Amino acid sequence: MMQIGQLITKASALTLLILLQGCQKSEQQEVKAVEPLTVSTTKISLSPSYKVQREYVGTVKSGQQANLGFELSGKVEALYVDVGDVVEKGAPLIKLDTDLLATEANQLKAQNNEVRAQLKLVKANLKRQQSLKSKGFSAEAEIDALTSQEGVLQANLVRLQAAWNANKLKQEKSTIRAPYSGVIAKRHVSLGDVVNVGTPTLVLLASAGKEAFIGIPSQQLERVTQLASPHVRVSNTHYDVTLLNPGAMVDTKSRSVSLRYQFPENAPVLEGELAYLAFEQTMDESGYWVPLTALIDGLRGVWNVYVIGTDNKVERRSVNVLYADSERAFINGSLANGESIIASGLHRVVPGQPVLTSAQ
Repeated sequence: MMQIGQLITKASALTLLILLQGCQKSEQQEVKAVEPLTVSTTKISLSPSYKVQREYVGTVKSGQQANLGFELSGKVEALYVDVGDVVEKGAPLIKLDTDLLATEANQLKAQNNEVRAQLKLVKANLKRQQSLKSKGFSAEAEIDALTSQEGVLQANLVRLQAAWNANKLKQEKSTIRAPYSGVIAKRHVSLGDVVNVGTPTLVLLASAGKEAFIGIPSQQLERVTQLASPHVRVSNTHYDVTLLNPGAMVDTKSRSVSLRYQFPENAPVLEGELAYLAFEQTMDESGYWVPLTALIDGLRGVWNVYVIGTDNKVERRSVNVLYADSERAFINGSLANGESIIASGLHRVVPGQPVLTSAQ
């Protein structure tokens, strides 16, 4: 019986020992479960103002763009250039058929020879009559008639010379020459086309003097025109540009003021490319720069941040977002200079929760 009692006593002691060990493990697990979460924080610093990067878009245009047309009508005889060709000033571009003008020139030449022959005869007769008059054998009326005829023939020579000059000018104007060095942008006619006066045939863009036409809101006009060193971005290249005009009027459709900027000589920009004018504007309003990951949306469109308050507990603060870029936001609200806010991982915490902090 004593052996049985001893066995029971040992079993009871073993059971009690196992229960005590289980309680200790449970307490350890509970301690681990309530251990505060570690969050990444950053200290905020009050700034009296913030800078905003603004960018306005426009297009690249040539300083000179000519819609070339003829000053007279005719049939296109020759095309010396096509779209994309680079031409120098004075180079022939397109020519009309001048056969009719050449025929007209021959007629004027023949008429000129005829009048000169008549004038030669009249001068000879006049000389003869004046000789006879000195001997008393010529009438005054005959000399007057010959003198008048001589004047008419000389006037005809002047008229024919003017017609000859006009014909020559028409033949010259039958060929369009480049008014400046540039690139052919468009061609509107082909060989054999009959064109009228002023019909567009070619579009010539000046190779030099590229400009950026950029629309600016009228309220920003004073700030933009006072930029000391403006620069324009085309694709991924930035160019130092020169303002050509300060803006004259507000466009009735876009409600913006168009500014013209001159690119550097030989800038490799093309007609119609997008040009971006960027400038930095200082806004006189105090606040704090915070990472975007520190913001969490609240009720009714209000933004919140989580601040580390007393006893390292999380506090919710409502803020106003004044400006944001791809990485940071400038905010103000119920915040104090030097406070620590949770920089990321806001979905893991709630207001009132105690946390451990690690500076970011």
